[in-house]
Amino acid sequence: MLANFTAASSGFLFDAASTMGSGLVVGQIGDWMPSWATPIYAISLGLLLGAVVAAAFYAVLALLSFVPPLGKLADNSTRGTVASLIVGVVVGAMLCMRFASSSDEYAQTLYLPLLLAGIVIGYAVIYGMWHRTRSEWADILSEGVVPYVLSTLGAFTLIGVLGAYYVNDPMQFIESIPQVNLISDGTVVHEVTVPGANPSVAPDEATFHAQQFDYDLRAMSELIIESDKTVMLGDGASIAEFSRKPARIDAGEQMVYRYEDRDVPPLPSDPAKLHIQNRELDAATVKFTITTVPRIPEISQAVAIGCIVFFLISALVAFRQAAPRVWALALSTAKNEMAQTLYLILLALGIFGVVFFSIYPFNTLGDDIRMFKDSSVTLIMVLAMIQAVWSAGTSVSDEIEGRTALTVLSKPVSRRSFLLGKYAGIMMSIAVMFVIIGAIFLLLMAYKPIYDARETARATPGWQIGFEEIMSTVPVLGLYFMQAMSIAAVAVALATRLPLLSNLISCLVIYVIGNLTQPLVASARGENPLVGFVGNLIAIVVPNLNIFNVQTAMDSGNQVPWIYLAASFNYLVVFAVAIWMVAMLLFEDRDLA
Repeated sequence: MLANFTAASSGFLFDAASTMGSGLVVGQIGDWMPSWATPIYAISLGLLLGAVVAAAFYAVLALLSFVPPLGKLADNSTRGTVASLIVGVVVGAMLCMRFASSSDEYAQTLYLPLLLAGIVIGYAVIYGMWHRTRSEWADILSEGVVPYVLSTLGAFTLIGVLGAYYVNDPMQFIESIPQVNLISDGTVVHEVTVPGANPSVAPDEATFHAQQFDYDLRAMSELIIESDKTVMLGDGASIAEFSRKPARIDAGEQMVYRYEDRDVPPLPSDPAKLHIQNRELDAATVKFTITTVPRIPEISQAVAIGCIVFFLISALVAFRQAAPRVWALALSTAKNEMAQTLYLILLALGIFGVVFFSIYPFNTLGDDIRMFKDSSVTLIMVLAMIQAVWSAGTSVSDEIEGRTALTVLSKPVSRRSFLLGKYAGIMMSIAVMFVIIGAIFLLLMAYKPIYDARETARATPGWQIGFEEIMSTVPVLGLYFMQAMSIAAVAVALATRLPLLSNLISCLVIYVIGNLTQPLVASARGENPLVGFVGNLIAIVVPNLNIFNVQTAMDSGNQVPWIYLAASFNYLVVFAVAIWMVAMLLFEDRDLA
């Protein structure tokens, strides 16, 4: 009996310990899970928003395609191109007026990206209304690299939506989306007229008049109050109703409130309680200039991600429908390269690398996040460039040497379309690599501040820290993708003449020199004129890849501004056009027989 009692007691204690251990684990997860799940949830809302807006937009265009003049506009390619350019220029001009006409000294760098974005939207509108597009949406979303990208983004979104269980007030994020200022800068001006004071009473006893205009104090980032008479702002009709000291604005002066200064707002939280006292005999005009931001400011960046998703879907429609031959070549190239063993090895190395870097102790006394970010984005870029050069050798050089290109060009495909299709296909396969590894990297980046805090026994950081780390990483990934595009363009141009090994060595030399161009030019200033001449000559002949390298900014902890991507994109466009001209010169007179 004693043995049975002992066994029963041991079993009970084991069950209790297991229960307590499970509860402890659940409690620990509950401590850090909101900090990890919330930034993923916010970004997932942006992805969902972009998908929903795109679905609604192209549903409307599909309905318009039943109107014969609109649905058949793109039957003639020339007519479709002209209409697309007209719509694109109009959209681009509107975007430039909204975003590039500000007083910011770098705003002019937005003109080219916004104009090109407008042209892409123009093609998407015209060809989105095409009757053939209406019946081909299933093919558009299921062919080539599109399912891989959609599956990755869908999995990321699903993780964010499921994580909403741990988010504090998830509906507040959704309610903040309409508060994002896309069209305007969020500034609203209200003017109210306050009757003059009764001459028979003292100024302190003048009536407080109720005012009727709506505002949200929680969404207010800046408030400027101006009055042509001396007035007092209170939260009641009489002194007995005041819960706070009234605010005084003298005639001709301004009262400025900024949320970032953590000042006490001069207005009551309930607009219905706002009362104004005019201390002078003549009527007063009080002007309220209110600048609002979403209640959750971070949702603005999530909406920006939604805009990017919408634009990428539009670019897909425009590319596939407006340039079907180039798209077919690109699709074939991408599928062929993604089926290669090297591609799968590089993809696996990238995933393993970012996971390893996320848990590797860099022992940098507080800079582990920076090292994790730097190591991961550099790894992704290097793998992408290796894949780009290899793909250029296998899909361009080998096809030319093996006479496969001659078979392709014997069809109604020009040499220009051949090179464009090969380059586009290579970049599509690299884009899939960036998306898959990048999505895992961002999920780990959201957890990295929590992991470091737990390792050093510090308090769990707020979710804003993880969100800020993610959003500071996205521009870096964009810049390194542009650098991969530059190397891929060089590789495709050289592949028209050089075999794979020679192309690989040449691209490696160009990459090294390209990242040293800017330091060479800077160091040559004021030195030997011959050294300066050689440095400037190298800067002209070899691409300045240092433009896309922001390692210095990451090392110093500075965030890369989004507008810097516009300046880098401008350089990429000019460089791509120059490389394109060189590629055509090398390929036009190449004997393929």
